[in-house]
Amino acid sequence: MESVIQYYSQFDEWGRLDREPLEFMINLHYIKSYLTGTQKVLDNGAGPGKYAMELARLGHRVTLSDLTPALVETAKQKAAEFGLTHQFDGFHVMNAVRLDQLP
Repeated sequence: MESVIQYYSQFDEWGRLDREPLEFMINLHYIKSYLTGTQKVLDNGAGPGKYAMELARLGHRVTLSDLTPALVETAKQKAAEFGLTHQFDGFHVMNAVRLDQLP
């Protein structure tokens, strides 16, 4: 796991999705197609939270988790920057297959 954390700590995932907007737009389209009204959403393995930010903007309550502490910190900063912190129920550093840390 440490090698995965190290890799993503140095990788610009937020910027990658900006540079490759088609991937982001298509994925967000399909994510939104499964959400009716406003929902509670777990973005598990969220990286820096680019999808989570869009869902929060749409009024969903979001819980974010990722294995990489640096990416969770980026997500917290982005939520604050965009004025969306109030839409988040938590930012968690955790393994995507171990959800026992969540209520």
